Amino acid sequence: MKLLKLSLVLSFTVFFTQTYAQDNESWSLEKCILHSQKASIAINQSELGVSQADITLDQAQQARYPSLNGNTNVQWNFGRTVDPTTNEFNTETFFSNNFGLNTNVTLFNGFRIKNNVKQAELDLDAAKADTEQMRRTVALQVATNFLNVLFAQENITLAEKQLLLSQQQLDQVNKLIEAGARPESERLNLEAQIAQSEQIQITSKNTLDIAILQLKQVLRLDPSYPFSIEAPEDIEITTDPDMVNFEEAFILAQENRPDLYANQLRIQSAIMGEKIAKGGLYPSVSVGGSLGSAYSNRGKSLVGFEDVRVESEFDVSFEIPGLPPLVEQPVTLGSVQEFPILEDQKYTDQLDQNLSYGFGLGVNIPIYNRGNTKGSIQIAKLNAINAQLSYDQNVETLKITVQQALADARAAKKKLEASEKSLQAQQLAFENTTKRLDLGAANTFEWESQKTQMENAEVQRLMDKYDYLFKIKILEFYLGKPLKL
Repeated sequence: MKLLKLSLVLSFTVFFTQTYAQDNESWSLEKCILHSQKASIAINQSELGVSQADITLDQAQQARYPSLNGNTNVQWNFGRTVDPTTNEFNTETFFSNNFGLNTNVTLFNGFRIKNNVKQAELDLDAAKADTEQMRRTVALQVATNFLNVLFAQENITLAEKQLLLSQQQLDQVNKLIEAGARPESERLNLEAQIAQSEQIQITSKNTLDIAILQLKQVLRLDPSYPFSIEAPEDIEITTDPDMVNFEEAFILAQENRPDLYANQLRIQSAIMGEKIAKGGLYPSVSVGGSLGSAYSNRGKSLVGFEDVRVESEFDVSFEIPGLPPLVEQPVTLGSVQEFPILEDQKYTDQLDQNLSYGFGLGVNIPIYNRGNTKGSIQIAKLNAINAQLSYDQNVETLKITVQQALADARAAKKKLEASEKSLQAQQLAFENTTKRLDLGAANTFEWESQKTQMENAEVQRLMDKYDYLFKIKILEFYLGKPLKL
């Protein structure tokens, strides 16, 4: 018993240790995307739509086969009622039990079964395409939030670097003040700069916390879940927006958009719906059969005959003309007759003897159904037109979106190039001001002013870098490239 308890304790310890280790693993972008696609409510709902479309297709295919239904009933009859086993009226209370099987198969109904199957196949493919589009949309949302976390982390690193630089400069100035080479007031300027850098660092950490929280929300993780991301060493950009032609980009976007493919399938489905509605104009032909039997507790079976003497008594009188009437005398006459011998018929015997079956062919010719078929055809035509318009609208929207994505990526690239040049110039100016400060040719106010300009340039360059990354990922999303860093 003690050994069992010890084993259980060790098992739980190993389990929780492994769970804790897994929870603290860093998450890559690929892992985040896979997790979000499994946890996404929207994707799960879309997958339910696929399951429903699959069931609809199965029902459409099953309509080709014969139907088979069974029925039975148990009944107590009172008063004047027809006995189902003899088809005779019976005034006595009796018990009856009926069984039946019937089948029916449609031979022709204006090709509606065939077209229903084709329509269900198109709807199933469309539902699958919608699910794939939802997966890609969720992946893009995750990638956006992932980049926001990376930006916030780099922003903290930049803030720490700026704070360290101010602290190092304060140490240098303190030495110069002790040597009498700098006035006491310059220390105050640097301390104010350090306080401002610490405030920026706190703000950057808050921004990171918010970015991580937003990523957890997309991943549907609990806010208290231990979480860290796996930052790539170097994000390689393989797409140059200046080398992308709009016409080629638009063609690729159309080819890599599952939602447009779903729209095309729904156009075909709507056209098939029109054919289904027109099937109501044709006659329908079906063939069916039935099998049944019945039982009654009043059922009897003949087991033989018996001879029975039947006597009849009547009065006989004789009358002779001219004489008074004679007294009537009773006379009895008898005869031997055969009477059937009956006994209660067994349950199984009745079911066997009362068995009935048959089959038939039915034809239904539509003549006038108060305009229902005509109205269904008109509605189906409108649905086909609406599906085509919906597709055209989505193509037009995609065209505008691709144009905007390409323009944004090109603008972001130029902005990043400009901010990098500005940062290089500010770094050179800051290095020059630092040397002048060390030589006594500049004061701390000038150094702080130049440092602030360099810091602003670093922040701007960082913002432009991630803005460019985001715009490139958007463009690559429409080009059908996988989302990765």
